Amino acid sequence: MSTIAISIITINFNQSEGLEETIRSVVSQSFKDYQYLVIDGGSTDGSVDVIKKYKEQIHHWVSEKDNGIYNAMNKGIAAAKGNYVLFLNSGDVLTSENALQDFVQHQDFKGDIIYGDYQFVNGQKIYPDKITPYYFMKSSLPHQSTFFKRSVFDAMGGFDESYRISADRAFYLKCMVSNQFQWQHIHYPLTLFDLEGISNNPGQLKKKQVEDERLLQENLGVFYSDYLKMLALEKELSATKRKTLKGILKKAVNKSKRVWKGNR
Repeated sequence: MSTIAISIITINFNQSEGLEETIRSVVSQSFKDYQYLVIDGGSTDGSVDVIKKYKEQIHHWVSEKDNGIYNAMNKGIAAAKGNYVLFLNSGDVLTSENALQDFVQHQDFKGDIIYGDYQFVNGQKIYPDKITPYYFMKSSLPHQSTFFKRSVFDAMGGFDESYRISADRAFYLKCMVSNQFQWQHIHYPLTLFDLEGISNNPGQLKKKQVEDERLLQENLGVFYSDYLKMLALEKELSATKRKTLKGILKKAVNKSKRVWKGNR
């Protein structure tokens, strides 16, 4: 069995500045019981020079053409030797030099899929303590703040590379509906999240919607029709609420706020 506590995987393609920020964040950690892997997709922007600059502190790296984000992440999984795996991709950084130590040594660091919170430029995102399949029908968890036990990938395989945007959400849901794993939330903002990733790109919205619909169909199986019925009922309930006195007043208040802001 590996004696390495965690493997940290950073994937990159032509984001040399973000890559260096991420590498510096990792190698400056007070917690040192980790394996650090950088998987580069054959960058031509100087990213390889950045990797070589820190090569003494990177335990494994490659720079070669790949088939996308999740192919690169799967390469990282194949080379990872830690008991837990964390994906911290180019542009994402840990919130402090003690972030890994605080998180890994937290009293709640136990289970198979351990997820924390994250910060972004103008705020933070705090996740619920209890996660159900219903949660993944609406949203997902951040792989930048999630530790996967190595045995999760041994049991479930890697990310489905036929997805270009939503393979991480598909993987989370697949793990959830399998009912094999212990999930644990730690109230700690582990990472500063780069919101400019592909999943947040407005130009990719339609493709993401198609993939999200597909992952629900594939993982919910016979319950997918129930999911569609639930959506229809929620839409109907929302429309009914808007027609109540409270709903009408709320709409009027919001409209007045917009008018007020427009006149300032």
